[in-house]
Amino acid sequence: MDYKKEISEYLDAVMQKKEFSIDRIKREIKNSKYVCVFGIGAISYPIISSIRNFTDIKIDFLSDNDQAKWGKIYHNDLKCIPPAELEKYKEDIAILITTQHYKKIHQQLLQKGFKKVFAVTEYRLLNDAYFKNMQNLKLVKENVASVMDILEDERSKEIMFTLIKNWFDFDVDAIGYEEIFTNDQYYPSDIIKLSDTESFVDVGAYNGDTIFDFMKRTGNKFNFIYAFELDKKNFNEMTSAVDKLDSKQKDRIKLYNFGLLDEEKDVYYETGGSGMQSTFINVINAASDSGKTVRLSDVLKNEKVTFIKMDIEGSEVKALKGAEKIIKTQRPTLAICVYHKPEHLWEVPLYIKEIVPEYKIYIRHHTPLEYETVCYAII
Repeated sequence: MDYKKEISEYLDAVMQKKEFSIDRIKREIKNSKYVCVFGIGAISYPIISSIRNFTDIKIDFLSDNDQAKWGKIYHNDLKCIPPAELEKYKEDIAILITTQHYKKIHQQLLQKGFKKVFAVTEYRLLNDAYFKNMQNLKLVKENVASVMDILEDERSKEIMFTLIKNWFDFDVDAIGYEEIFTNDQYYPSDIIKLSDTESFVDVGAYNGDTIFDFMKRTGNKFNFIYAFELDKKNFNEMTSAVDKLDSKQKDRIKLYNFGLLDEEKDVYYETGGSGMQSTFINVINAASDSGKTVRLSDVLKNEKVTFIKMDIEGSEVKALKGAEKIIKTQRPTLAICVYHKPEHLWEVPLYIKEIVPEYKIYIRHHTPLEYETVCYAII
């Protein structure tokens, strides 16, 4: 398939649309007497936050298949009721699925006779205004075409096309992410081959989960790990976990309570809490904590680096610029998340290719939702 041509034609059609799938969903929800969110877990929190902050949809209650959650209050003021109790609202209710198991739940509810069952995603709500700006759509078309020219394999192009279609036409049955995701984030076997002498830089190390994944995958055969985490709570959890390792492992791991950007400065951030990364914010009074950012090329200027992973909630481009000297001189393997902002899907691969033209560029996706799209660059 000529994916470049297909994407171009698809985006031409998008620019002619007067309504996207998200608009239809919102309209049908607003025409319903009751609104229920189905699925309570880590994913539901950001989605419900986006519904409340970026729409005028009022959620009446929650539901979940887990009976341990029934009768409890979540999201500050929403009670979880059993799925069986939804039956009495059947003709007057719209149900929003907020779980990665959306296909299974969708089928369950349709079989029960519910008519208005939808899945909505966090970033589609956050980016609604962006996608309805004609200039932005032209930018998408132009830059995605440039990325298609540098992608190394057909799989990357297929993933790009599916990601873009999900921006505008996400549908539980029609598109979705299930055909393009794999569970091997940061180490897809068809792209990444780890050696016994890796010096791994973990940017956005959270509580150390990706450190321990890396150690497991290398069988503890590596030269060094450098882990950066801005959030003090996450950093302390990571420190506690690393401290429990034996000295042969611990002595090869260095932890930094810094964020990474293209400059050294003090920053304020809102902690994400359990399961979430911290996010920079500009309103100091709304910040839960403060910290410091540095440039990777300054901190590790005398160190060998073979692999850099970044997942830092939308700051990846600036962090890459702060690592440019290391990337240019050492040409490490790169695994950079590109899902936090629409423009990162082209800004990251094009920037990497610009500073080191020899890099081979790949795109992979690693969840059945919109999260964890990664740009890989290898020599």
